[in-house]
Amino acid sequence: MVCAWEINIFIPCAHEDAVVIMDIHDAVKYGEKLGADYVEIRHEEVIKNHIELRDGVFHTLAERESIGYAVRVLARGAWGFAATNHDLRRAVEEAVNLAISSSRAIREKIELAEIPTRRDHVRSRMRIKPQDVDVEEKVKHVRHLEKLLKARDFVKSSQVKYEDAYGKKILVTNEGTEIEWDVNYILQYIWITGMDSGSRGAARNMVGNVDLGWEIFEEFTPEETAENLHRKLYNQMHGAPVKRGEFPIVAGPIIVGIIAHEALGHLAEADLTINSPFRDLIGKKIAPEFVSMSDRIVERGFGNDMYDDEGTPVRDVHIIENGVLKEIMLNREYAKKWSMEPNGHARAEDYSFPPIIRMRNTVFEPGDHSFEELIEDIKFGYYLVDFRGGQAELNSSFQVGVQEGYVIEKGEVKGPIKDTSISGIAIEALKNIEAVGKDFDIEYGICGKGQSAFVSSGGPHMKFLRSIVVGGEK
Repeated sequence: MVCAWEINIFIPCAHEDAVVIMDIHDAVKYGEKLGADYVEIRHEEVIKNHIELRDGVFHTLAERESIGYAVRVLARGAWGFAATNHDLRRAVEEAVNLAISSSRAIREKIELAEIPTRRDHVRSRMRIKPQDVDVEEKVKHVRHLEKLLKARDFVKSSQVKYEDAYGKKILVTNEGTEIEWDVNYILQYIWITGMDSGSRGAARNMVGNVDLGWEIFEEFTPEETAENLHRKLYNQMHGAPVKRGEFPIVAGPIIVGIIAHEALGHLAEADLTINSPFRDLIGKKIAPEFVSMSDRIVERGFGNDMYDDEGTPVRDVHIIENGVLKEIMLNREYAKKWSMEPNGHARAEDYSFPPIIRMRNTVFEPGDHSFEELIEDIKFGYYLVDFRGGQAELNSSFQVGVQEGYVIEKGEVKGPIKDTSISGIAIEALKNIEAVGKDFDIEYGICGKGQSAFVSSGGPHMKFLRSIVVGGEK
């Protein structure tokens, strides 16, 4: 409930579900009075809509309101954090007390790199915002999508999840930063399973955006989405089993993206870099000179923003530039530790979490080869298009399930494959990139690292000669 607006600052008022005894500016001053050197308060007021349709039954059809405050302070060189949807004054006290208590046990006092103070309002770029679409229209969309999915006899089960949100988020710090965001996103996830001729299969699809609103379904139409899922599912059930071993591989943008994100991107998050191979490789060549990888703003990227949740302006991070490991993703704390400039990668899932270092849109950059050039000299190999699940470790080892792939024979793409995965050590795979395509595409996803964050990953088609093992029969 909004009572007043004053220079981009939301002034809440008490209602039956909350007890607020001070506004945000007073709370910031109160934190300083209690002994905090740095005080950061985030307030969110967001409405989320959830629809889940499984095999003709709505398991979820709900609207939820999320209102609360996040208080993070730095006192005596230690962090303290508290979240509340009830009493802001008490949350400030809890955060400061926690920081002071923690300071007695830490060996290294935390310091923050300096950033410019900002006063800004980040407005939504959506053309048709979620709140402007009736719930009846959203339900109709989900029903229509399920009808299209079930139009093929081999589809035995379907699950369609739709989620959107709208509202406001603000950040106020004792350094003078005051930023307000319009919060808007749309997310759609689909999972189908099937059986045909005694074979089973499954396929997934996700789209999400913070820049596109309901108009996203003009680009990713239900008809196109269903057709793509039908193709992937059918291929899973009728594709040929793969040979196990190292073969030349052409990876499509979605496969390239999952390697960039899972196997390499996490190593470039500064809080994980310190325990990863990347720690001793910064400034060294780790890939051919025609290979570059970034975490950056991309058109329609799910991780796009102007500022992070510490108020740092978001900038592009050139993780690998012309084969050299150059930059890592930072928040203010780790920027100070590494004597680097903060680059806007402190993100929190919502007001109940403190910000941590997270990716945004992690991509390999395009090269100069056509797809035909990538496959023309492959006598036998595989073209891998899309993944279904995956995991990676801090040594850059990875294993990714493949939900769409094809055989390459004598320089041509042949029939589909099924029941396979790929695995390898990404740092080794980097050295064996033979060529990089000139196209570019991205995938939308949700990354978990103790808390969720919207991300994109992708790149061009890429050709790997060795270091990636294809699973399946020996």
